[in-house]
Amino acid sequence: MIQASDLLFGLQVAVAVMLLVVLYHVIFIVVDLRKILRRVEDITKELEDVLMKPLSMVDRILQWVIDMVESAQKKEHHAKKHVEVEK
Repeated sequence: MIQASDLLFGLQVAVAVMLLVVLYHVIFIVVDLRKILRRVEDITKELEDVLMKPLSMVDRILQWVIDMVESAQKKEHHAKKHVEVEK
C-alpha cells in the first residue's frame, strides 16, 4: 500500500522535474525574445534613416531659402539708406 508521505514525495519530485522543464523552456524563450528585439531595433533604425534623410534635406533647403531672403533684405535695406542720403 502507498502511504500519504510517499505520495507527497512523488508529487514533489514530479513538480520539481516539471519546474526544471519550465525553466529550461523559459531560457529559450528569453533568447528568442532577444533576437526578436534586435531585429525590431534594426528595423526601427532603418525606418528612422529613411524618414530623417528627406526631413534633413528639407531643413537644409529651408535654411538656404531663409538665408537667401535675409541677405536680399539686407542688400535692399542697405540700398535704401544710400538713396535717402543722396536726396
